[in-house]
Amino acid sequence: MAFFNPSNQLLQIDTGKTRTFLYNQAGAFPPWAGLGENQVLGQRYFGVTATSVTNPSGSPAIFMLVEYTSIGKPSPVTGPAPVYWVDNTFTTVTGVESEALLGLSGAAGYLMPNTTDISGLTDAMLEGSQCIIQVAGYLKGAYGPTGGSAGVGNLIVAASGNWVTNGVAVSNSTGGVSSRSFGVQMTAISSGLCDVLVNCDII
Repeated sequence: MAFFNPSNQLLQIDTGKTRTFLYNQAGAFPPWAGLGENQVLGQRYFGVTATSVTNPSGSPAIFMLVEYTSIGKPSPVTGPAPVYWVDNTFTTVTGVESEALLGLSGAAGYLMPNTTDISGLTDAMLEGSQCIIQVAGYLKGAYGPTGGSAGVGNLIVAASGNWVTNGVAVSNSTGGVSSRSFGVQMTAISSGLCDVLVNCDII
């Protein structure tokens, strides 16, 4: 007998890739039969990213199954993008900061489905879908900070708007950072994308 809860590794990722997994029964995208019956929102998947010939084991990462919803319905972007917790179930996310339960302190992680990995992805396909967010570990090619002080080694924190973050230089000055960070920027921004050490897990 199988137990489906946040502590096991029974999360079913039919496409085999966290960036292309998207299940929306109402929108019939994609046509996986019965997927929702076995999936429990909040389940974690402990996996690896950035595997290569020189690093076949990759880098450890933690992913989470969530539902995406948004009143504003912003168009998806070209890389994994920052999302926020919508309510205190901590299983529903939005790409719009003003829709977040905790506002700038409501960082949930990075939404993996994006227009580069899913050609033709639209806000309608995202709305109400089950999808994967990354909550910890190395994330390659995330949607980079659009404001503040972007730079390698800087924190990435929440910002007002859709899919946006600010870069914040780390310092020992009093006052500190004014919002929860999504992670640390690891590479320079190229075509709006950068690598991120994600730090959003709630457990």
